[in-house]
Amino acid sequence: MLEKGRLGTRALAALTFMMVVGDMMLIYPSVITSYAKQNSWICALIGVPISMLLMAMFLKLGKAYPDQNLVSIARSILGFWPGTLVAVFYLYFFVMGASTHTREVGDFMVSQIFPYTPIRVLILLFVIAVCWSVHNGIETIGRTSELLLPIIVIFILTLSFCLLPEVDARNLKPVQDTDIVTLAQGILVSIIYPVGEAIPILMLLPYTVSQLHRNRDVIIAAGLGNLMLAMLVIISLLVLGAFLSQHSIYASFILAQKINVADFFQRIEAFMASAWLISTYFKAVIYMYAFTIGIAELFKLQQYRSLILPTSMLVFGLSNVIAPGVIFIVITVVPYWVDWDTTIGIILPGMLLLIHLTKTRFSKA
Repeated sequence: MLEKGRLGTRALAALTFMMVVGDMMLIYPSVITSYAKQNSWICALIGVPISMLLMAMFLKLGKAYPDQNLVSIARSILGFWPGTLVAVFYLYFFVMGASTHTREVGDFMVSQIFPYTPIRVLILLFVIAVCWSVHNGIETIGRTSELLLPIIVIFILTLSFCLLPEVDARNLKPVQDTDIVTLAQGILVSIIYPVGEAIPILMLLPYTVSQLHRNRDVIIAAGLGNLMLAMLVIISLLVLGAFLSQHSIYASFILAQKINVADFFQRIEAFMASAWLISTYFKAVIYMYAFTIGIAELFKLQQYRSLILPTSMLVFGLSNVIAPGVIFIVITVVPYWVDWDTTIGIILPGMLLLIHLTKTRFSKA
């Protein structure tokens, strides 16, 4: 095995939660509201149970090949060369995902917190932290996520509770005035962005201890993570309204700036930034880990740690050239990323599972 460390069920569930929340904790209200406007809260809530079904599909595919990661699963189902082509497509997605999350961190820190710091310095520091985590192995990553996960949950709950005095229910009106196509797009976004991007879990399952309620806990973790994001969408609509939620890239950060309890508990946006950095950090770590261990599996290497340094250099370079700025990402990249996520998170896993079930049925006939 490429990885000697093992994840427990609780650690795997924590990492699943981190992948679902990830970078979405800051930008999710803006992304989904750009499709469904003031009805985005309906789409977000509908997406919670459907996204749990999507995670169940991932786990069913992984259960069919318990000792294999996504690269070897694709080869086992499709054959060597077609499976290799699909595996390379996934690996490209993983390295681009890690680079994009890294760039998101750089853009946010430069635009909101450190305006006079060169973005390359911030990206370099983030990549070094990610590289160190991947080097320490999946078991260390999982245990650390268990320690830091309560920070994310507590902050989202605190943010929602402290903004209740600012709520205006009129911001949700008119309800259901958008067409079916727009609502369907909003529901797709509520599924594919949070849970569809958790497809790297198939790279972790072979290194997880097989325990009784593993799949159940992971599905619940995915559902809870998406529910937390739905809470942010609802509170953003109730406080900011649909227009500001749509046109504020970092809507959750703006919400944190609005908290003022008795002129004492206020200005907690730095805590919002810290919580978002933690969740985005773990998502970037998992994507880089999935890429390095996938490359090692692709070329049948004995270990993957020798690939960490060149992968980190690749991520650093890509994160600097992937886009000229955050506006370019929002206007140009995001609309097409939905299609990419749909292909990666729904179409290809569904195709692999369908082919596996067909082959299994005909082999038994």
